Amino acid sequence: MKKRSLLSLFGVILLAASIFISCEKESTAIEEVSEHVIFKEALSKLEKAHFKTQNARQIEFMGETGIAVEDMFFTLEQIDELSQIEIGPNQKQYRTTNLVTGLPRLITVSVDPSLGTLGSNALDAMINMYNSENLQLTFQRVAFGLKGKNQAAIEVTEFYELESGGFITLGRAAGFPTRKGDPAKGFGINSRWFELLNPSLAEVTGTMAHEVGHCIGFRHTDYMTRESCGQNVNEGSARVGAIHISGTPTVSDATSLMQSCGPANNFNNNDKIALDVLY
Repeated sequence: MKKRSLLSLFGVILLAASIFISCEKESTAIEEVSEHVIFKEALSKLEKAHFKTQNARQIEFMGETGIAVEDMFFTLEQIDELSQIEIGPNQKQYRTTNLVTGLPRLITVSVDPSLGTLGSNALDAMINMYNSENLQLTFQRVAFGLKGKNQAAIEVTEFYELESGGFITLGRAAGFPTRKGDPAKGFGINSRWFELLNPSLAEVTGTMAHEVGHCIGFRHTDYMTRESCGQNVNEGSARVGAIHISGTPTVSDATSLMQSCGPANNFNNNDKIALDVLY
């Protein structure tokens, strides 16, 4: 998830807002208790996976119910999967344990028409960014799924979320690659960002490229400190892995596109090395 400070106008990533459990007024007491228990169990699993859950919340995202935690979104099924992944001691940085497999591989991508011309043009520019690196992953645009039916491997959806505490969410990723070797199903772009700050094509393209990075297995380059957000918090291995990619720095890389809160909109040399090593 990428965010922007309304004061500095720099892209940042902020931890999710305070926990909120939604219950229908018509629900019975038993249903309310059951939902609360399920949510608490999900938080417990995320904590065991080393996520910081104090600001986690339950939301509807990309047509599914799940938990927004740190800068990611996981369904209950994905949280169960995270809890089953075993990794060794925490390593330095960059990629998750699971990566996209079946290389060379074509990955289809679509964008919600409600994101307008800017969203459409940004998707094309993002695809060109990745394809220009001559990877074993090739990205190709396809039509957006009708009535919420996903026709693409990675789907870019629209969501609307107001600014909070001087920050606004730009994008929200739907997790990391699956154990089967598929990319995460997609990510969302906040249309409130469009109407509030009128972002440039480069900014939206960079945000999309950042979120695709998560979908194919990249962690934040400053995951161990989140210093680009002005913090000193280790995101941890999260049981999805935090594995250093050969040939890249083991310290924060201020110009990397995958910084937690960095303003970069393009791959730097280390980003390109990381892409080349993995794909």
